[in-house]
Amino acid sequence: MDAAVSEKTNRRKLLYTAEFLDWAGEQGLHEEDVLPPSEATLCNYAALFAGKLAGGTTRAKLSAVKSWVQRRGLVWNGRDSLRNVLSGVERRAPSSSFREQRPPVKKEHLSILFDELDLSDACGLDRALAAASAGCFYSQLRGGEIFPPSADPNDYDSSSFPTVKDLRPPNKNGDRKLKLPKTKVSQSRGEEVIYSPQPGRTSPTRAWREHIRVNRLGPDDPLMAYREDNGELKVLTKPTFLKRCNAVWSKHNIPRMTGHCFRIGGTTHYLVIGIPPDVVKALGRWKSDAFLRYWRDLESLASIHLHLTFRLPNAHTARTLHTSSRPILPSFYHSVFHFTAKSDWPAQL
Repeated sequence: MDAAVSEKTNRRKLLYTAEFLDWAGEQGLHEEDVLPPSEATLCNYAALFAGKLAGGTTRAKLSAVKSWVQRRGLVWNGRDSLRNVLSGVERRAPSSSFREQRPPVKKEHLSILFDELDLSDACGLDRALAAASAGCFYSQLRGGEIFPPSADPNDYDSSSFPTVKDLRPPNKNGDRKLKLPKTKVSQSRGEEVIYSPQPGRTSPTRAWREHIRVNRLGPDDPLMAYREDNGELKVLTKPTFLKRCNAVWSKHNIPRMTGHCFRIGGTTHYLVIGIPPDVVKALGRWKSDAFLRYWRDLESLASIHLHLTFRLPNAHTARTLHTSSRPILPSFYHSVFHFTAKSDWPAQL
């Protein structure tokens, strides 16, 4: 059971279980009272958080206790009464328990970043930053999938993070696959993401190619490695990446972004330009419809998809879909959506 989730999730579950056991001890409960806990005990515990925590947080705490009980082969007694209490906790959640929605990185933000970075052959770090930003955005990556905790190449774990050879050569359409050795969901098998050429400077395929060339990376080097001015190899970490991005964006009054803002930004970008939600879900490796929570431009999305559904596109929407959606999907989607051939795209993609 523990292997099914990340180490970070396991630590959080252990913390939640310890909190429950501490509470049980304070209530004078004994081992036989909590192995397994009765539904009344569970309801009393859940009710503690009414008016204090968000419903999702309370459910996560009870879920951790449930896992702990079931790992011991015992019956979980949480049923209708507990569900009712949890619903009540959710309704009474204080506004302070909800995090403000994180803003999405937008394509315009990438353009501003690329304009500010030194993308000559003189700055390996900025080339790595450009590749990472385009890579995270266009393939809806999680930062923890490509950024290691240490900048020292000697500490790099290639079983957890990609090397240069994990970025496959382009196919006849210019699409490239990146093998991620370990992801949040697939801890051992990993997953693949796909990059297709995009128009303009922010094309991820171009950014990856130039990053590898300028930094003179070999097949076994960390994918996010870069050369310092003295030629020494370092690895780009998430804090360094975000600090540089936000330093650029703050000058343009763009709010502070986190790593997850790139993932939800890519998701929103594809939805806004009219890519079907199920395709966006597949490309982003979303295992559920949780990604729907990250729609950040509902007005545009509703307009686009309603016009498509009822075949009433106005001139602007039709023009936007025609000009914007061509470069998005990898080759196996082109025939499905009848996209224009790539022969008229700029050669530098």
